[in-house]
Parts: sequence; C-alpha cells; structure tokens
Amino acid sequence: MSEIAAVIVTYKTKELLKTCLTSVFQECSRFLKEFNVIVVDNASGDGTVEMVRGEFPQVILVENESNLGPAKAFNRGLKIALEKAPVIILANSDIKVLGHTIQTMRGFLNDHPYVDGVCGPLLNPDLSRQMMRTGIISLRRRDLTKRFRATFVGTTFAMIRAATFRKVGGYDENYYFYNEDLDWAERAKRLNCHFTFLPDAPVIHYLSRGSKQNKSRIIKELYKSNVYFMKKFYGPLALLGLWSMRLEIGRIIGGLRAELAKTTEAEEREAISQRIQDYLEARSRMDAEYRGKRRPAAPAF
Repeated sequence: MSEIAAVIVTYKTKELLKTCLTSVFQECSRFLKEFNVIVVDNASGDGTVEMVRGEFPQVILVENESNLGPAKAFNRGLKIALEKAPVIILANSDIKVLGHTIQTMRGFLNDHPYVDGVCGPLLNPDLSRQMMRTGIISLRRRDLTKRFRATFVGTTFAMIRAATFRKVGGYDENYYFYNEDLDWAERAKRLNCHFTFLPDAPVIHYLSRGSKQNKSRIIKELYKSNVYFMKKFYGPLALLGLWSMRLEIGRIIGGLRAELAKTTEAEEREAISQRIQDYLEARSRMDAEYRGKRRPAAPAF
C-alpha cells in the first residue's frame, strides 16, 4: 500500500492538468517512497487523455464516456484510491501544488490522529490570497493566516483520511456541479468529523478555468442543486430558498433582456439570448426539483 493517493478530476483543462500533475509528482517524489495519482477525465476530448498517457504513464487514468460532473468523477477515483492508501488527496485540475504543502498536510495528520482532514490557502498566480470557503455556513470571515477548525474542506485541494470516506461515504451523485462537497461536509459534520485549516499549506488555484468550459449546463443545474441540498438537510427552509432564487433569476433575466434590447451585434445577441434560455430552464428545473422526491445517491465505500 502506498502512503498517499491523489484523485484529480479534469474537464478540458489539458495544460492546467499538466501543470498540476508536474507539481504533484515533484512534491510527492521529494519525501514519499510510494504514492499513487489517479486522474479522472470527464470526456474532455481536448487531448487530455493522450497527454496523460504520453507524459505521465505512471498515472492511473479513468476515462469517463461523458461529462459526469465532479461528484460521480470523484467517486470513481475514490473507489480506486481507497484501495491504495490510508490518506487521500482530492484536487481539481486547475491547481499547482507549492513546495512542502503536501508534506505539511501529511505531517499534521500524522501528529493529530483525531483530525479527519485538512485544507490550506488558495492563492492566485501572483500569490495573493483568494477568498475561500472553510465553513458550511459562513457568518464571519476567518483569519486565513492562522490555524483553525474548519467544517468545510471542499475538493479544490484537500487531504482526507480514507477511514473518513468509509465513515461518511462518497459524494451524492444527485449533484452535477456545485454542492456535492457542501453536502459531504454537512454529513461529515453530523458524524462529528474534525477538519483543520492549515495556513502553511498553500496551493495556487487558477480560479474558475475549469468551470468556464461548461457554463451553460452549470447554470441550468446550480439552482436545482441548491433546492435539493436545502430539502435534504433543512426541509422547512427550502420553500424560502426557492422563492429567493426565483427572485434572483428574475432579476438576472430582466437585466439580460435589457441588455439584449440595447445590443445590435448578431453574435452577441445570440449569446445573450442563450443565457436567457439557460436561466429560464434553470428556473424550470429548480421548480421541478422542489416538487419532486429524490433519494440520496452517495455510495458507501
């Protein structure tokens, strides 16, 4: 068994993935005798698979036949990783690991056996700090220069014990994009899992490069996912959330229609019209989600 297994999910970010893999191998090779890296490709079709095979033949490559979204992709990678190592790294492909970050995370878990997982600061390419979520409900801004107990570590870059995934389960596959990590964090919190933010374990995050590739579908699924999450964990508040999001979508559509009325360029008009249709469909899917009944779909490991 290796010491660490990393699961990296990617979609149409070939060059970013190359940077990510290079940084992971450089850091892990420096202090680990044995480790595994699993890449789950969501049918990128941009040469990602060929790049991984050609330049990183030691990677375990999972090729999805379509874009399944992060929840299903991470679960497929986790199924492999949990058989390989006692500690799992979760990462998006738009990450560059900085020197000693993985070692710092691993050392902290070694020294604190009661801690289930850790995350660290997300930095812009110029090394300035990004805003990031560290709590399920964020009522105040945390001081990211200090260590503290977190309730949310996400999947952008985190290190979590395999035993914790066996206790909590995988990501609920009813989510397509967004909230699968929030759902997991809520379940982990209810099982009294303990997570820590480490200020001295940063990574560079090329913010939103991956999500830009799939913006239309994300819009259509986001509000639906929010309703599903609220119904699942905060039932009576779901109706309030539904109406709040309906107002939000209404404001967005109104703004887009006003923009459309002032635009004469054909290509731009087509793009705005498509965004309007995306939000109309998002509202329809959100309403259907509120009326429907879906069972949780998180696999057990």
